[in-house]
Amino acid sequence: MGQPEDPDQWVVDSPAIGTGLQPQRFRGDKPPRKPPRSAAPVALTISGGGFRATLAGLGAIRLLADAGLLPDLRYVSSVSGGSLANGLLASRWPLLREADFTGAAVQEHLIDPFLAQISSQSLKWSLVRGIWRTVGSSTRTDLLARRFDEWWFDGVELEQLDRGVRWIINAANLTTGVRFGFERDTVGDYTIGHVPTAGTGLRLSTAVAASAAVPGAFAPVVLTSPEFPGAGHAPVLMDGGTYDNTGLQALDDKAYRDVFLVALNAGGLLRPGPYGRLPVIRDLARANSLLYRQSVALRTTSLVAQFQRGRKAGAGSLPADGRRGVLTGLVTALPDPGPAPLRAWRARFPEARTYGGRDLALVPTVFDKLEPALCRALVHRGWWTVGAALATFFPRRLGDFSEWAAPEL
Repeated sequence: MGQPEDPDQWVVDSPAIGTGLQPQRFRGDKPPRKPPRSAAPVALTISGGGFRATLAGLGAIRLLADAGLLPDLRYVSSVSGGSLANGLLASRWPLLREADFTGAAVQEHLIDPFLAQISSQSLKWSLVRGIWRTVGSSTRTDLLARRFDEWWFDGVELEQLDRGVRWIINAANLTTGVRFGFERDTVGDYTIGHVPTAGTGLRLSTAVAASAAVPGAFAPVVLTSPEFPGAGHAPVLMDGGTYDNTGLQALDDKAYRDVFLVALNAGGLLRPGPYGRLPVIRDLARANSLLYRQSVALRTTSLVAQFQRGRKAGAGSLPADGRRGVLTGLVTALPDPGPAPLRAWRARFPEARTYGGRDLALVPTVFDKLEPALCRALVHRGWWTVGAALATFFPRRLGDFSEWAAPEL
């Protein structure tokens, strides 16, 4: 990583832009490796949204474990705060496998250590105290990656991740204007090509930091190494949420039509009212929120339409434009009273969507110290919403939950 030599160049001059200013696919690029086959493969996508998204994502992972779906997980795609949950899962996958992928193992190896860390220390103020490390070529994003290693990832490299799942951590490439993916075996995007991670030393912490490099707060990650065959300039990477805050695009292809998709949106909400008092800054902030809302709405609307076509097919073959799965968010409102399995779910696990009288969806998008009770509430909310969605649309996949214990509130 490092700073670009000419910051004006990479912003406006992309070697991947062709006639009509349309990104051109790099010829000869090889598709990413497919994970091991499963009779009933499952995919999980986790949106951005700071620690709010991380905690809700961990709750979704716990739900998949409780429902017995975690052994069939083959794809995880994430953005920003969701990439922290993805990284925790990827780095601890062997431990979960040794423990038979139980909900108790997810709680022990993922949720409890993460909650203990962020409820006792502030990542934000830890970065502020370490700002002296950014003297010279190092950036705040380099410091963020360092903290991720110290707190959770222990220097693990991408190529060391387990082969059982295709881990996809998404950033946005400023030089090409498309999604840039970090995976176990390859990194890159479709315009500059993908290169192997073997021997590069690329760390999981770098991928997660690039995915979470919010503009303004963190500097872009400049990958000066490895070299990409279709790139005239080094990739310049920032928060993947600026391109696709849902994490869905990586799995939005007919190749994944038969994969059961669980999509969790824990992103921020467009709030009414002014965004500050300074006219220019206020208007730009609101315009940015509108663009974010539009991009998320378009992707989720398309996915819902695919799910609806999949439902019409019943247990038969899926149409070419249909999928099976659930899309849920912290503000999801499910039918009331709804079908019998959902009623049973609500009776067994009452819904809890607020903390301190405030809707959990309104928890700020931060990387700061959070109250333990708030952390547990967000984990529970992610767990509950995914379970309720499965109970509504795919109760057989949820299974018998009469003896389950919910994550502690």
